[in-house]
Amino acid sequence: MNLIFHILRKDFHHVRLILCVWYLLLTLAAALQAKSDLLLGEDAELSKVPVQDKEVVMAVFFLAVLAAVLELSLRATVVSKLIHDDSVVGSTAFWLSRPVSGSKLLASKALFLALTLVLPAMLVRLLVFSQFVGANSTSRHDLLAEVVSAAVLMTLAVLTPSLARMAFLGGIMAGVTCSGLLFLSWLAIPAVDGQELGRLFTDELPWLLVLAVCGVAICNQYLTRRTARSTIMAFTGIPLFLLLMSRHWFQGAI
Repeated sequence: MNLIFHILRKDFHHVRLILCVWYLLLTLAAALQAKSDLLLGEDAELSKVPVQDKEVVMAVFFLAVLAAVLELSLRATVVSKLIHDDSVVGSTAFWLSRPVSGSKLLASKALFLALTLVLPAMLVRLLVFSQFVGANSTSRHDLLAEVVSAAVLMTLAVLTPSLARMAFLGGIMAGVTCSGLLFLSWLAIPAVDGQELGRLFTDELPWLLVLAVCGVAICNQYLTRRTARSTIMAFTGIPLFLLLMSRHWFQGAI
């Protein structure tokens, strides 16, 4: 346990500056999102916004999108710095010559992400949305989204030696997933409508599968350092994710 907390302190020392910037950007992104949601209303339809307010609403919306993209990019940078400083790809990592087991290193990294990424993100969302909306807008779905986001970024990081390759692998996996969804939605026409597409992000089962697959790939990489097998495990989750995502479409078609 002492070793785990020692690694935690070391990691915090290494990423503290990036974390501070990320916390500021996270707060800004949450505030802009809350303001955008408040201006658009519950239906989130621009057509219902008064004409004189549309320019303001559009400006806030695009700023919210930009802040969200920057926040995600910086979040990925934090995860990259955290994981790649003690890389589990290859056999030249410094920690391999020290009395540090893969399981303890995994425990310290997972605990660090939970304490410095997932928990602060939920707290910021709770405080910011309570300030703007006047009510608690956090939910189990929000917590799941934060955990899945951290797990996916950690998976990409443990399978690659650098941020550039992490981004490249993430692009490949995102491209394959989006292409698969588009193909399946084309097959399911006319069963797929706007309401069905909206369920993609509210159905928890596919995201729980993503979390499980990421957990298996991460554990395998830390315990065995067999990158090829861990990568195959990660990619195996894509078709399963697509099947779960589109199961309602084909049920409707039948």
